[in-house]
Amino acid sequence: MSSKKKLATNILLVAIALALIAGFAFLFDPFHIFGRGGAPSDGESVRFPILMYHHFDDEGAPETIIPAEVFDDQIRALRDAGYTAISFDELCDYVFNGSPLPERPIMITIDDGYMSVYETAYPILKKYGMKATVFIIGVSHGKSLYKDTNYPIIPRFGDAEAVEMVESGVISIQSHSYDMHQHEPYETGPFRKGVLRIEGESEEEYVEAFRLDFGRAADQIEAMLGARPIAFSYPFGISNDMTDGLLREMGICVTLTIVKGLNKVTIGSPDSLLSLNRFNVPGDMTPEELLDMIAG
Repeated sequence: MSSKKKLATNILLVAIALALIAGFAFLFDPFHIFGRGGAPSDGESVRFPILMYHHFDDEGAPETIIPAEVFDDQIRALRDAGYTAISFDELCDYVFNGSPLPERPIMITIDDGYMSVYETAYPILKKYGMKATVFIIGVSHGKSLYKDTNYPIIPRFGDAEAVEMVESGVISIQSHSYDMHQHEPYETGPFRKGVLRIEGESEEEYVEAFRLDFGRAADQIEAMLGARPIAFSYPFGISNDMTDGLLREMGICVTLTIVKGLNKVTIGSPDSLLSLNRFNVPGDMTPEELLDMIAG
């Protein structure tokens, strides 16, 4: 064999060997050098449920009040079914940065910030290694009277309880507005239904009022916990064609409604985080019914 043919043969053998090595490296790729098995790419999506709770008590309307024993059974069932509770920080990190989520993600949300969250829900969540997000109403935070009047309300937890729960890693605190979750019979002035306009309010007046209200809520949470909110739960689930945009401008990543259904969020699509659905969990729902409801 001539030296030229021998050289060509050797080059071919080396090329084949390199191709085989590259193929095995791509197939197994334990360090994700080629991107397989690493962070998801733009356009990939995940479907998941968000649960909605309010108050935890042994008495009251089951639509929004759930006994401790029932909540314990539900959270245990979710854990045993392989669900992993995630935070809104993790959800936004997935959409903006492609950071992986667990195989069966679920979000547990609790509206209004009642003291029963601290006394009942928080210990149960901690027991089962689950986490939840509480959306507080700023004007009611730490109070047991409606806007410092004589109208009694279900007591809310305050700063000390909030700090303890957040520092545990079990609870995060987000915004349910400062004073746009109004109760009409207790109001002495113009009544605002959630984040909607008051009758006769101009667009400019409304935008200013909305920004001021959110700013107060965000300042309150930041002063208490050192970070501004990134998620907003609409009071009564009501929004309009301006609110998502205004909240996004003010640093909100996620907005939530009370529409029933699963959610689908997509990497590289921030708009998929707006107006997310939630499943209300009544106080008379069995663990089996809960798992069936969120199965999709």
